[in-house]
Amino acid sequence: MLKPITTLLFLFIVFSTQRNFSQEVKFGKVSKTELEEKFYPLDSSTNAAILYKKRRTYFNYVQDKGWELTTVVHERIKIYNKEGYDWATKQIRLYQGNHGEEKVSIKANTFNLVNGKVEKTKLKSNQIFLEEVNKFWKLKKFTMPNLTEGSVIEWTYTFRSEYYTNIDDMVFQYKIPLKYIDTKVTIPEYFVYKYLPSYFYPIKINESSKSRTINLTFKSREGIVTVKTKFQSQKVDLTEKIYSSIEKNIPALKDEPFTNNINNYRSKTSFELTAYKPKNGIPKYFNNNWNDVTKTIYKNSNFGGQLEKKSYFQDELQNLVSTTAPTSEKIAKIFHFVKNKMKWDGFYSKYTSIGVRKAYKENVGNNAEINLILVAMLRGVGLNANPILVSTRDHGIPIFPTTDGFNYVIAGVEIDKSVILLDATEKYSLPNVLPLRTLNWKGRIVRKNGSSNSISLFPKKHSKNVCFLKAEIDDEGILKGGERNSFNNLLALQKRSINNNSSESDLVSKFENDYDNIEIDEFETKNKKDLSKSLFYQYKFEADNQIEVIGDKMYFSPLLFHTEKENPFKLEERKFPVDFGVPWEDKITVSIMLPKSYQIESLPENTAFSLPENLGSFKFMTVVNGNKLQVVCSTKINLSIISPLYYESLKEFYRMLVDKQLEKVVLVKK
Repeated sequence: MLKPITTLLFLFIVFSTQRNFSQEVKFGKVSKTELEEKFYPLDSSTNAAILYKKRRTYFNYVQDKGWELTTVVHERIKIYNKEGYDWATKQIRLYQGNHGEEKVSIKANTFNLVNGKVEKTKLKSNQIFLEEVNKFWKLKKFTMPNLTEGSVIEWTYTFRSEYYTNIDDMVFQYKIPLKYIDTKVTIPEYFVYKYLPSYFYPIKINESSKSRTINLTFKSREGIVTVKTKFQSQKVDLTEKIYSSIEKNIPALKDEPFTNNINNYRSKTSFELTAYKPKNGIPKYFNNNWNDVTKTIYKNSNFGGQLEKKSYFQDELQNLVSTTAPTSEKIAKIFHFVKNKMKWDGFYSKYTSIGVRKAYKENVGNNAEINLILVAMLRGVGLNANPILVSTRDHGIPIFPTTDGFNYVIAGVEIDKSVILLDATEKYSLPNVLPLRTLNWKGRIVRKNGSSNSISLFPKKHSKNVCFLKAEIDDEGILKGGERNSFNNLLALQKRSINNNSSESDLVSKFENDYDNIEIDEFETKNKKDLSKSLFYQYKFEADNQIEVIGDKMYFSPLLFHTEKENPFKLEERKFPVDFGVPWEDKITVSIMLPKSYQIESLPENTAFSLPENLGSFKFMTVVNGNKLQVVCSTKINLSIISPLYYESLKEFYRMLVDKQLEKVVLVKK
């Protein structure tokens, strides 16, 4: 408990800080108090904190160009230690399209306390870099100069864009605490946006309106012999809608185990343009529902137009599979062909970059080019194949209809009332076994006739790891034996992707390190490239650290080096779903020959327990036959995602699981 004087000092720091930041913070002026602060009063564990953030977003009408969206940001951050240095690097994305490039101007300073005086270091123009990501996006990047522990950094930038269909989210929560934020978005009545606040951390958004007058200048030409240009001005009155918020002391958004993309649960408000309604013009409506979104995407020449191109693969397709072959054979052969012919360049997009024809010729492309080639070839043999739009896990979950909600495309084959999901960017994938990056709630299948449907991306089959370990313990407590580990579905895909390019010696080192530094010999991989079968790793091992010998007794965990030692769920409560990615099952069978000079004194009791609603189960059983001990342990999770409503049950489930696995087998000398 805090002593009274300490409590008063703590409250004084907090409230005086709030009072200081309730007023306008001037760019370029930092107090000694900010620089002297050694830790953030409300979270002493944080490495950095956002002291102040102000944002203003508004529209201007630019003559001969039209409406321009402007966002002005001023941000000040305190760096407490070296682990907080990452927050001194800033990246600003700039789009470049048919209407030109987005622009940004930047000013920034680093402040340090040197011999009791505030020292300011300005960011120079040659310290700001422009990186070209692809033909659509650039990055303006900089890292603050003269950075030390205790620095205060700040920047202000003005961002201008003619692409006003999407306003950047109003973000209120970051991975470090935010002390004070003042944000405002002002929208002319011509633009109809819907906005969607997030609810994981409550933020109050105030709505108001104000009147504004803009000047429009019209240019006309008069005369027959002598032509003169005449300019006329017209004042237009309009109403603007304002969304604003001032918040203080917002806690850090801390990552938790099994959260998918933590940014999905960030406190923010999103905007989506639904209509443009000029006073004396024809209204223009934008994507108001998912069918509108998918039709817009399909009509794009870099999407639906690419599916109409077929001549580039016809010769190879004819030699690959007959149009009269069974459906399963058509899918398998074409899928295998595209996976092996095409190399993914690592770029995510729902649109092609160089086009399917060129990508096919060069054997390399982005995910859209590869999977649209796959769709076209499947259609070429008479299958009902269509692209499926996906938002990858790091892109977020598209909550309301928007073309920006999707950033990836896979292939789907509709058979009866089911859809077979395919992603040819991943050479170790199988039908309905997608890479983890695409397993993000739901995708949307897009058909040639303009219809679309939501498609669940969650796997229906469990990914299984089955381990069989056979060993013996000698009189000195040395453990020797062999193990065989098998993996299927997503687990096999992931293991192959990570391990197939590693040397055997590297894999042995990795397994030894993962398994309590046991010594491994005669290591072997089976079905490394045969995707139709489970992946196997098998080896012999020896360990002198698994059996604890004290006096005339031996102690060891029944699952040996496969023991789960720690509960991953530590929070008192959790607001986010627990995302395992896939349903999974882990089964371990351990068979141990005990030393003949010892006998069993005690064993962990057999047990079984489960999660509510059949979400998961745990079974533990021991069987003794002479001097042979057999242990069977099975853990099963039946849903990819578990609601936070069941977090307390899941946390208790894992507590009991860990406690059981940590119980010891006790042997005593005869």
